[in-house]
Amino acid sequence: MLMQQLRGLWEFRLVFSHLVFQHLTLRYRRTALGFLWTLMNPLFTMVITSVVFSLMMRMNVRSFGVFLFSGLIPWMLFSNCVSQGGSAILENEALVKKIYIPKQIFVMAKCVGLLIDALLSFVCLFLIAIFVGANITPALLVLPISFLITFLFSLGFAMVMSVAVVYFRDAQHIVGIGLQVGYYLTPIIYPISIIPEKFYWAFYYNPMYYFIELFRAPIYDGVIPGAYIYIITGIGAIISLLLGVFVFSKGENDIVFRL
Repeated sequence: MLMQQLRGLWEFRLVFSHLVFQHLTLRYRRTALGFLWTLMNPLFTMVITSVVFSLMMRMNVRSFGVFLFSGLIPWMLFSNCVSQGGSAILENEALVKKIYIPKQIFVMAKCVGLLIDALLSFVCLFLIAIFVGANITPALLVLPISFLITFLFSLGFAMVMSVAVVYFRDAQHIVGIGLQVGYYLTPIIYPISIIPEKFYWAFYYNPMYYFIELFRAPIYDGVIPGAYIYIITGIGAIISLLLGVFVFSKGENDIVFRL
């Protein structure tokens, strides 16, 4: 099944590249700030949350802006892929009905575009983070691996969502609420150390906790994540991707009749 998905992607690679290019350009056409709009959401989130938690609530975290930045990057990549990638087929409903194109291309192109957005945002925001305490260390060299593992994990969820929202339109709203809840249940804006130890188990069963650590360790702590982090996230990414391919393969033939 996975090879069939990849074969379809390769045969329609020109369409795929056009869809990615379209994602990166059409959103900012005729806007004054262009790509800078991609930075506004994480930037304002960093600024506002840093002010609230580090100044008003007196959270005792060293370089809170860097701490927050290291958690926001993987979370925003994941949540954007699930929400926007999950609605990619609905957004291209007219095209899906008119001509034959492997439907997974729409989901993959959207997620690849979001990955590129995340990489560009990371570079720009990291330059800002340096001014508020981020350190440049050799551990940063492992970040491409962190992005790749997180992307594959997110892509699997996006493929499942893309089928789910076609069959059950309320799914996108339910998942939107779930992502908001997950944002606060994942140690993004706070360290796990402030949680009573008896509740640690709830975070250890949250897969996003480990994906956050993929970025927080090299960016905030300046160290390479432990081997167990790579093992857990790697297995999670493989399972998520295989599940996404399986669900998509089972449902793609009926998608056009459900739109």
